[in-house]
Amino acid sequence: MAARIPIRFLDAGLGTTLESPPHNAKFQTDSSLWSSDFLITSPQTLSGVHQAFVKAGADVLLTATYQASLEGFAATKKPPRFDPFSNNDRPTAQDTPETYGRDEANALMRSAVPLARQAFSSMHGVENKGASQHVALSLGAYGATTRPSTEYSGDYKPPTMRTVEGLYEWHEERFRVFRDDEATWNDIDFVSFETLPVLQEVQAVRRVMAKHNTAPHAKPWWISCVFPNDDLTLPDGSPVSAVVEAMLANRGDEGQRPWGIGINCTDIKKLDELITLYEAAAQNILNIDPSLDASAKRTQWPWLVTYPDGAQGSVYNTETQEWEIDPQMKARGPQRPWHEELAEIVKKTAERGSWKGILVGGCCKTTPDDIRKLRSQLATIKSDAYFLETG
Repeated sequence: MAARIPIRFLDAGLGTTLESPPHNAKFQTDSSLWSSDFLITSPQTLSGVHQAFVKAGADVLLTATYQASLEGFAATKKPPRFDPFSNNDRPTAQDTPETYGRDEANALMRSAVPLARQAFSSMHGVENKGASQHVALSLGAYGATTRPSTEYSGDYKPPTMRTVEGLYEWHEERFRVFRDDEATWNDIDFVSFETLPVLQEVQAVRRVMAKHNTAPHAKPWWISCVFPNDDLTLPDGSPVSAVVEAMLANRGDEGQRPWGIGINCTDIKKLDELITLYEAAAQNILNIDPSLDASAKRTQWPWLVTYPDGAQGSVYNTETQEWEIDPQMKARGPQRPWHEELAEIVKKTAERGSWKGILVGGCCKTTPDDIRKLRSQLATIKSDAYFLETG
């Protein structure tokens, strides 16, 4: 029998958790920073959410940098300054709010890394970068940093941002904010490129990592794509076979394969079929010697990273930045609990025995309680196909 597959737990939807009780956050509609705005306004609130995920059983915390970008901070106004010795209770012209400069943006973006790390030390009482205490740098798609956001449509503007070269330059600049600061980079365990909607962006981030994620300080990293279309294609129309080829094929300056590949911010109803398609495509690309036993074959596979949304009938309106009920989903009637459905998918995937490991969590509309229930559900299921990694 092949060795059991390890399972680790990712956290869940940071932004939507902030919007929910007890936080009840209201994000600025004139800013593209979304949850990253809390790095400015309330880092202690972010810390509390990180701690809630650790308490729920998350092994990996994503930093609050998904929507963070240099452009986003440059377009975000600082709070107005008031002169305490003036009789005027309104800001004067010279007190018109400034925006955040390059050095300030760098510092704010980097501050997200120790904020996530400290959530582990505060919950466990000691700083320890061992198993079950991992910080993943969250780097969303270019479209996640625009206003309105376009990571679900792939409708990137200007035209240069629809090219590999344009996306490479943009991702490289943001990535180097973290890579070029030694203390920050040393505190990062994983790098995550998330919710990528276009094939050119997959190719671009592989080029970035091939150039900058080098020994002796290379980090494991993953690419995760979003599949909002009913035909299981990317927003740009690319089929899964082309997506996985872009993620894993060895060619030229895209040579560095990621530690993991996956699917995020996607309806859980699509997940089982998408994972099966990923497996078929990966099998063709990896070209593993068929004479090897199952355990030997698995060492040549990446990890599967999957964190579907928990919208359960809601869709996100990128213009209003509000969640709205989808009438078609509502007509389906009551949904199976998210944690039960995802646990069953993970179990089936592990039993097929392909992936080196599975990192599983949640995306939009999932909470610390969902992660707690998911971990409990997978611990309860009797299976010889997997085991839960523990610290």
